[in-house]
Amino acid sequence: MGTQALRRTFKVGALSLAVWTCSLSAFAQTASAPLFDRLPASVKSAKVLKMVGDSFAPYRIVGDDGRTVTGIDADMAKALEPLLGVKVELTIVSNLPAMLAGIDTGRYDLSAGPLLSTKAREERYDILTWMLSKPAFVLPVAGGRKTSKLDDLCGLRMSFPAGSAQEAYAAKVSERCVAGKKAPVEMVPLADQNATVLAAQSGRADVAGMQLAAALYLQQRNPGKFTIQTDETDGLGVLHQGFVMKKNAELSPVIHDALKELWKSGEYARIMDKWGLTLTKAPAPQLNPASNK
Repeated sequence: MGTQALRRTFKVGALSLAVWTCSLSAFAQTASAPLFDRLPASVKSAKVLKMVGDSFAPYRIVGDDGRTVTGIDADMAKALEPLLGVKVELTIVSNLPAMLAGIDTGRYDLSAGPLLSTKAREERYDILTWMLSKPAFVLPVAGGRKTSKLDDLCGLRMSFPAGSAQEAYAAKVSERCVAGKKAPVEMVPLADQNATVLAAQSGRADVAGMQLAAALYLQQRNPGKFTIQTDETDGLGVLHQGFVMKKNAELSPVIHDALKELWKSGEYARIMDKWGLTLTKAPAPQLNPASNK
């Protein structure tokens, strides 16, 4: 698979501010939406909720026109609109630091992430979890390496997006290797998911760490090009990931209640199943779960 084909699969590209806006046809009157009155005044006045994310399949898939965005976030936005009574506007930026900077400055109201929930992060942000994180480790077939168990990853160079759940999983794999008196994993932190896959393809890394859903999507789009090593026994643990908002944001409990409605109606399960995340469905959305243990 060439570089251009890979970029179409995990597209970052030069258009760091491609915007896709959800339709408002799902509801007739803004003020009649069940959660509209609880939204922050700025959101109610603008009648727009500003969501931000990077290009990360299958969550946010940027089309070849640089503007059309499909994926889980797009479907989630459509589902949230009739509950909130405002338009959800999704902006694509280059990477995780850009996403968080936009939240910090107030340029954006929230990001669907999914961002790993940790105590350290929850000291700075409200994290509203909506999915479980299961790791996958992707190896290019052209590299000739074969694995059948997690221990086969010992001693390999593993790329992953810096600050992501995959970084935590890479550390767990390395700890497991050292405990078994094997060589540790060599860490290769990079800017985003696209860079991690390209690193494995180019030989800069041996294996790319990513979420299971992203790995399955990559493999589906590139038949015969990648193999996937999974953690079938959940020996590395299951992590929680979710929306990101400013700490103690007025918006946080509103989005929490909106997600509860999506769980109750079955819409959440439908979206997750549609995009191949059946195995990572969370039993319920939780606000700052790492801090509330």
